Amino acid sequence: MILHAQAKHGKPGLPWLVFLHGFSGDCHEWQEVGEAFADYSRLYVDLPGHGGSAAISVDGFDDVTDLLCKTLVSYNILNFWLVGYSLGG
Repeated sequence: MILHAQAKHGKPGLPWLVFLHGFSGDCHEWQEVGEAFADYSRLYVDLPGHGGSAAISVDGFDDVTDLLCKTLVSYNILNFWLVGYSLGG
């Protein structure tokens, strides 16, 4: 399983910006901020049970990290900066 996410492409060669929302949020929280970084490709992720991602049982942040890694690989994102706060931080 991978997490629901929305991708916006920027200039090639720059690292991706991967945005993680806080508790009770979804991928839309960061989109206005992300537009200020339009040169960068951006991935706005819905964490499990939020937005378009299924509500699944996770045993902790290690499980969420595994899902995030699988999601990044599915988008072929290997070079990125992670941006988040609260639950996503």
